[in-house]
Amino acid sequence: MTNRLTSLFAGLLLVVCTSTACASHSELIRRQYGILESAVTFSAEKIVGEFGDTIPDTLDNTVFLEIVRDKIPADYYEALRTHGLEVIPMKTYYLLKAYNRKSNKLILFDYSCTPGVDGPVLLSPQEYDTEHLEKYDKCRQYME
Repeated sequence: MTNRLTSLFAGLLLVVCTSTACASHSELIRRQYGILESAVTFSAEKIVGEFGDTIPDTLDNTVFLEIVRDKIPADYYEALRTHGLEVIPMKTYYLLKAYNRKSNKLILFDYSCTPGVDGPVLLSPQEYDTEHLEKYDKCRQYME
């Protein structure tokens, strides 16, 4: 009887520990993603401050990170640096894409003229057609 109770208790403890670990991991990912979203939004202001309404064709992920490195909080910079970034200049604004480095999947995209992140793909992947991001380009509408 004691062995059964011990086994039952150990099994329950394992279930509780596993579910707590999963919740903690999920929460950690959400927190890191929130920092990334904030970093993208905050960085857009810094890039616009640097270039104004004329985004040079030479703006890429390396130049982007160089510009924002000392102008944003360190945790924001680290969030940007640890993700795969692609920056696509579009004359008066840019499109930033952030990828998971391990899976190389798009997890976020943002057109710089809007106040917040345009595509939180990681949180709602079914809502976005990642093959046709131009459908979400509100900047183009403002420029026409």
